[in-house]
Amino acid sequence: MTFVVDDQVRSDLRINLDMKVAMPCEFLHTNVMDITDDRFLASEVLNFQGSYFFVPDLIRMNDATTDYETPELEEIMLEAGRYEFDREGYHEAESAPACHIFGSIPVNQVSGDFHITAKGMGYRDRAHVDPQALNFSHIIAEFSFGEFYPLIKNPLDFTGKTTDDHFQAYKYYAKVVPTLYERMGLQVDTNQYSITELHRKYELNTNGRIQGVPGIFFKYEFEAIKLIVSDKRIPFTLFVARLATIIGGVFIVAGYLFRLYEKLLKILFGKKYATKDTERKEGGLLDRDY
Repeated sequence: MTFVVDDQVRSDLRINLDMKVAMPCEFLHTNVMDITDDRFLASEVLNFQGSYFFVPDLIRMNDATTDYETPELEEIMLEAGRYEFDREGYHEAESAPACHIFGSIPVNQVSGDFHITAKGMGYRDRAHVDPQALNFSHIIAEFSFGEFYPLIKNPLDFTGKTTDDHFQAYKYYAKVVPTLYERMGLQVDTNQYSITELHRKYELNTNGRIQGVPGIFFKYEFEAIKLIVSDKRIPFTLFVARLATIIGGVFIVAGYLFRLYEKLLKILFGKKYATKDTERKEGGLLDRDY
């Protein structure tokens, strides 16, 4: 695992999203805005499907997303199957009690934010939602950057927040790090991110207006470094050299242990016992003095 300066020039990428909001689709406004003042109406590519709001058992509700870990190389290679959403800009049953939002949003690879607000709040709109109808409780099944790998777990995946307050704002700040996984010629080029959360409850001012914009905000920025996780095989000659080094080290250690054994025998039983059966018989050809 190594970190390098990310010298690859990228102009765009995609935000992959699959979530549910406890408000009718017809009440919601989705938009992307980045530091270049480029705005993108996300509803043109996202899919909005009317649904009911319920919380599955596997969703972690109202927990702070503070546990991060780099997935193992083996896990990534097994689960890195590319997928694409088969729909784009599909709208169905928008008056249902909750809204299922899913799809991929093309964005510039610069700092920006994707937000979900109510119509008439934060932007001028012909429609205006009754403030008492606001409810930004939500469940996130997928939130990722780059190629869509639905089986790779990200910090916001399978998380959710619920609230009884109408003027609640949920803000997620993502630090995105480009990540490359390599193994035996195979590469998975993706992105990891960490999340900081900020929750804020707005109040009404003396004129009866909300002192802020309730909604769900995903603010993101990209780091200038790249993480490379690779599994490399060493050359055969280097493997043989390392094996020989290990074997030589084993023999050296064995020699030290044998000498230590002899010294212990001398200490415990005396020198005569330690040299027992090691005396040479005299009278041999090499023992004669000429």
